[in-house]
Amino acid sequence: MPIIDQGYQHWSGRLTGHRWRWLAITRHGVKIAMRSYFLRYVLLAAWVPALVLVTTLSAWGLLERKSKMARTFIQFMQFMNPGVVADPRHYCGAVWRLAYGYFFHVELFFAMILILIVGPGLISRDLRVNALPLYFSRPLRRVDYFLGKLGVVVTFLGMVLIVPAVIAYIFGLLFSVDLTVVRDTFGLLIGAVAYGLLISVSAGMLILALSALGRNSRYVALLWLGLWFVSSVVSSVLTAVHHQQQRYVYHPPPTSSELMTRQGPKPLTMNDAAASTAKKSDVPVSRNWRALLSYTTNLSRVGAKLLGTNAAWKQISLLEPTASGRHRLLARFGGPWYPWYWSAIVLAGLLGLSLCVLNLSIRTLDRLK
Repeated sequence: MPIIDQGYQHWSGRLTGHRWRWLAITRHGVKIAMRSYFLRYVLLAAWVPALVLVTTLSAWGLLERKSKMARTFIQFMQFMNPGVVADPRHYCGAVWRLAYGYFFHVELFFAMILILIVGPGLISRDLRVNALPLYFSRPLRRVDYFLGKLGVVVTFLGMVLIVPAVIAYIFGLLFSVDLTVVRDTFGLLIGAVAYGLLISVSAGMLILALSALGRNSRYVALLWLGLWFVSSVVSSVLTAVHHQQQRYVYHPPPTSSELMTRQGPKPLTMNDAAASTAKKSDVPVSRNWRALLSYTTNLSRVGAKLLGTNAAWKQISLLEPTASGRHRLLARFGGPWYPWYWSAIVLAGLLGLSLCVLNLSIRTLDRLK
């Protein structure tokens, strides 16, 4: 019978610094999550909008070069004002910003699905199997544990938000006429990266806080769906009711005397109201706070500020011959138009609440280390 020495054996590995200990948790979490085939399919589907963004920026570069290959692309641009297609170099920055705006609008949906798959079990699974004493028995701080778990969410969201945005920007530069496009679009690259980090950090901290509230990841997933869908539905319903009330103010129903005589003063229509408002300002300013109830709408509003999509729509609206036409274009395609710092305050409040929940949930268990 062999005798195995159970004594101390020297470890000859290479020690890393304390600041990078959270990376081991992130690497392990990503490896575990990638075992799911459903997650892989969602990642592949999330890269389809990235291919569309790369194709759009590349084709716009060919349009600037007046290449014959761009004729096919022009056929798909019939919905846009002909003045934009006629002068592609002048409207290059605006088109790029709108392309990135639509890209992030679609990718925000896939980001919510990825968080639904990856996020609920990040902390709740450790609470269920009582794995926190194993974590904190090592030289690991709470901030290292949180950063490691947050790194899992940021990794997957970065794969579908930040990395495609940077790659599309590089392809757009390669197909552009000259390097002057860097001067017009470099701020867009910074804004796209900042917007991707904002979504990753904000949503990541929120799902970690929800995951720390219970030991069952299914309940955490239901809470995330409620925060995502229910808040959007409530905000949409209240916004629709508000618009209906505004329409009633601008276009009231006829009174009984008007129905009998079919005469009287002509009521103010929505077009007249838009035209009178457009005389004061070309940008439809809104104070509708109901959109703040939706978490994704708040992200989109801050993203519109970082990407400059509203400014791009304002530039394109100048091609409209009348002020009322410009106002209708901005009201239909641009927006939301309420102040962006309202959404920033809401997101900052959710971030502070998430930090408080994480601190209170892990504080007592942290003494086990």
